Amino acid sequence: MDKQTLARVVEIIMSVPLLMRKDLARRYGRDTDTIDRWHASGRLPPGIYLPGCRCPQWRPCDLLEYELRGKIKSL
Repeated sequence: MDKQTLARVVEIIMSVPLLMRKDLARRYGRDTDTIDRWHASGRLPPGIYLPGCRCPQWRPCDLLEYELRGKIKSL
């Protein structure tokens, strides 16, 4: 990864709080396996994969948009 790309990744990480699977599980009252299924089926917005991370993470604003469109029901 070149320095410019790394700088952009760091900028994203520092400016946007990202939610992990366990955060979504808590938010929607489900377990992480359900979150994985929702992600695979497209019920969740596309996740962000950071370098060195195997699991996706989500921006709260993307989740809110999906909630408002009725794709996900929040508690």
